Amino acid sequence: MSARVLVIDDSPVTVQLITQALQAAGIEADAATDLASLDERLSGSGYELVLVDVNMPEMYGDDVVEFLRVGRKLTARLFLYSDLPEDELTAKAKASGADGYITKSSGLEAAVEAISNALNPSAASVTRRRVLVVDDSENTVKLLHAELSAQGHEVLTATSADAATKIILKKKTRPDLVLLDVHMPGVNGEEFCRFIKTNSLFQGIQVVLCSGESDEELQRIVKSAGADGYVRKDSLIAKEILDLL
Repeated sequence: MSARVLVIDDSPVTVQLITQALQAAGIEADAATDLASLDERLSGSGYELVLVDVNMPEMYGDDVVEFLRVGRKLTARLFLYSDLPEDELTAKAKASGADGYITKSSGLEAAVEAISNALNPSAASVTRRRVLVVDDSENTVKLLHAELSAQGHEVLTATSADAATKIILKKKTRPDLVLLDVHMPGVNGEEFCRFIKTNSLFQGIQVVLCSGESDEELQRIVKSAGADGYVRKDSLIAKEILDLL
C-alpha cells in the first residue's frame, strides 16, 4: 500500500499541482482547502505526512501544525509549505513543532523528493548531492564530473573562483560540497575557501581541497582557510570524495 499524504492549502492550483506530482511519484495524496474539508479528511483514513501551507485566509499553517500535533494527537510527519524566507520557516517550524519545512520556490520536483525522503528516511541517505568542481584543469574536471555523475550526483563545474562565485551565489545552483583546486589563476583555492567559510550566506557548504601539494601543505591550508578536508590528486578516486558527502 502506498503512503498517504494530506496537502492543506487554500490555493486550488497549488493543490492540484502538488497532488498530481505526488500521485505521479506513486504517493497517494488528498487535499484540504479549508477548515471544513480538513476536518472531513482527518475523520477518514490516516496519513503518514501532512503538508501545510503557512498563509491561509482562515488559519495560519503553524497554528494548524500545533493543533494537529497537540489537539488531534496526529502522529504523522508535519511539514510547513511556503514561499517565505527560509529563516522565517525555520523559526515557524521550530515554534510549532513541525518536523521541517519545504519551500514552494524550490519547485515541484524538489518538493516531491523531500516528501519521499521524509516518508522513507533510508532513501534519503542515497539522495543525490550537488557538487561543484572548481579546477582550471579540463582533464581533472572531466574525470571528476564523469565519476561523480555516475554515482547519481548533480555536478557543476567552474574553471575559476570568479565563475564558481556566480554559481554559489544563486540558491538554485548552490552546492552541498565544493571540490576545490588549490592552484588556480587569479584567486587561488586557499583564498576562495576562506571566502566561502567566512560568509554566513554559505553556511553548510563543505569545502574539500583537491591538490597535488604535500600533505603538510594541504593540512596547513585546511587549518588556515577552514576547509573540511582534502584529497590528493595523485590518489584521487570517487569513493574518497563521496565518503565526505
